Amino acid sequence: MKNIILSIALITIAIIAKAQCDTILIAPANYSVNSISSENGSNTGDKTFDSDNNSRWRTKGGTDHEIVVDIGSLQDITAMSYKTRWTGSGKINNFEIFVTNISSQWGQGEQFGLGDYSKSNTSDTIYFGAIKGRYIKLKCTSTAGDLQLSELRFFKNTCASTGKQNQPIRFTEITKKETNSDPIQLIANSNGSGTLTYAIVSGPAAVNGSTLSLTKQAGKVIVRASINGTATHYQNSTDIEFDVIDLATYKPTMSTRLTESYPIELADSNGIYMIYVDADIDEKDFLSIDKIEIEIEGEIVTAREISQGSYYLAWKPKNFKSYIVNMTTIASNGETANLSKTINIIEGGSTKTVTSLDDVVIEFQTANSRDYYGAHDLPQFVGTYDKVIAKLNVECPNGNCDDWDRWAHFDIKAPGGDWIQIIRYMTPYNVGCNHEIDVTEYASLLQGTVDFHVFIDTWGTGGWQLTLDFEYIRGTPKYTYSTLTEVWDGAFDFGNIANLEPVPQKKVYIPRNTEEISLIMSTSGHGWGQNNTGNAAEFYRAKHDLLVNGNKEYEQDLWNDCDPNPDNCLNQQGTWPYDRAGWCPGAIAPPNIVNLSTFKSAASIDLDYKFQSNYRDFCHPNNPNCVSGSTCVDCNAGYNPHYNVDVHAAFFGNKPMAYGISNRIIEFASVLDESVIDYAFSLFPNPNNGRFNIQVENFNSRVTGALYSVDGTQHKRYSFSSVEELESFEFDISNLESGVYFLELTDNTSKGFKQIVLQ
Repeated sequence: MKNIILSIALITIAIIAKAQCDTILIAPANYSVNSISSENGSNTGDKTFDSDNNSRWRTKGGTDHEIVVDIGSLQDITAMSYKTRWTGSGKINNFEIFVTNISSQWGQGEQFGLGDYSKSNTSDTIYFGAIKGRYIKLKCTSTAGDLQLSELRFFKNTCASTGKQNQPIRFTEITKKETNSDPIQLIANSNGSGTLTYAIVSGPAAVNGSTLSLTKQAGKVIVRASINGTATHYQNSTDIEFDVIDLATYKPTMSTRLTESYPIELADSNGIYMIYVDADIDEKDFLSIDKIEIEIEGEIVTAREISQGSYYLAWKPKNFKSYIVNMTTIASNGETANLSKTINIIEGGSTKTVTSLDDVVIEFQTANSRDYYGAHDLPQFVGTYDKVIAKLNVECPNGNCDDWDRWAHFDIKAPGGDWIQIIRYMTPYNVGCNHEIDVTEYASLLQGTVDFHVFIDTWGTGGWQLTLDFEYIRGTPKYTYSTLTEVWDGAFDFGNIANLEPVPQKKVYIPRNTEEISLIMSTSGHGWGQNNTGNAAEFYRAKHDLLVNGNKEYEQDLWNDCDPNPDNCLNQQGTWPYDRAGWCPGAIAPPNIVNLSTFKSAASIDLDYKFQSNYRDFCHPNNPNCVSGSTCVDCNAGYNPHYNVDVHAAFFGNKPMAYGISNRIIEFASVLDESVIDYAFSLFPNPNNGRFNIQVENFNSRVTGALYSVDGTQHKRYSFSSVEELESFEFDISNLESGVYFLELTDNTSKGFKQIVLQ
């Protein structure tokens, strides 16, 4: 009897052992790319199975991406893993996986879902019921315009597939919610034969049928859609997750350029100083900044909005004395932030030199690997200095300067967060030097607490030690006030046959009362060698045109004589004496200053920057006739010529100007005078047939509008967030009866009316 029992036990163990299945890797050495949606240069699809996480498949952009991999033989495929070393953009977002044995025939799919990087920042695995096949298709979108995948791996089941089909589930994503959000209708579907059900995996929510309700608490909700298995289909489930936030817990933050380190120096008692305040709050889909109030000596004034989160107040101090400036940010959830500064107002000023960066070291793979960020306090003034000179001292940290000439730029943060380049610099070959440049055009921003950013394109062959001083020279400026706006800032291909004129047209709005306009043009050419035509753009002399309203106003000849060095930077190594396009090694690249004051009375101007039109880079991958080894060594090498273009428009006058105000006038409010300002605008044509436009004189925050008939009936409502939006909008009231109407426009401090005659 014992022998019989033992035999039965052994048989049972054997059956269990035979029933156990395992998931094992299919060797990537057998993979090959069958087809692919796109590849970017040398970043080809086969890089996803080269076992090198530093290489990757990168697409050329677009919405949808697809790769079909041949694993080399028929297998029972049950899983796919993907890996990326990129932590931000370029990751898999929505994905679909298909398996087949005939690469031209695909079924309904095996698994659909969203990219999941919660378990690991670099890899995740997707499982599905085993399907016999040789080809695997991955279709997906990405978190940016292109897709960047380092590795793909596929797995097989040691047990033979059952012949069942998968039931992929499309589960509609749920965006972030707040604790008081309404119930949510869950939406999922599948082509399978099973029944879909929903359940809460975790988090502050409950589900009844397909309706999800929140429990009024904050947290992460994970909800699962499941479909039961049948005789012909595998069971399946897909999870989605979303955050629930409590809006009451979020508080605004604020900062100001006002500093207690320096007084505000006024040339006389009529000086008006711009107080800039930036405010922010998280969860902008739900919350916003309502307003900023500034209190001085008991007077409270609402600051005017420049752009989202950026505000200003034009302050005319009554006396030369010390003031306490209290600033309060009020958010839409009622939460506030407060900031107070004690500011001394004095008459006049004296020449002074102020240090910002002080022996800052930028060296690859150190604390400042290629970038430096830091805040520094600078003088505050109106009408007391007529010149500002930047003095740059460049040294070798511990005697170890970079061996190469590197592109660099020095930027300051403007109100609202724009980074404005004030110095374009090219480092010398392995020596330190001293430089200086007039930066008076940027004087309105070189005041108070200023955030600095320095970038040097260094890659590990030494570093740079930087000290940046500013000399403020006492004197009466030609114009008391100034401001500027950024026109272009970017890298643009030169001679790209697919896009010979890549710099977009820019409309620049001119503040009213502008008396002088300077265009500050920094352009430097980069790229050379056997894989671009003519050693452009670094060693190619080109001339480019600046057009204003379609007419040529200036020709920019970029050629620079580099020997002798324009900054007297001597004893360099390398090719420093060679002339270059817009720069020299070991020198600040001085901008070209173009006077556009003839347009000072215009409301706006259209600017175009046209590259020399007869140049072609025949080695560019966009040249359909480029043949590697014939046209050039490698059409896809990536050493194509380009220009780094940075252009600003500076405006000068003797009436107050604020940064970021792109309309024709700024109306300023003294904290000692809270009188309401009329909202001034013109309307044309008038009378009209129901279609008309307007032009504004003061636009300092979001504007709302309403259209009324003479009996007080409101017919239309409008909302505009920028002067460009407002002035380009064509009002259409042609559906109304002929007669007299009134258009009202209102911002946070003023209101205006215009009568309209509809014929």
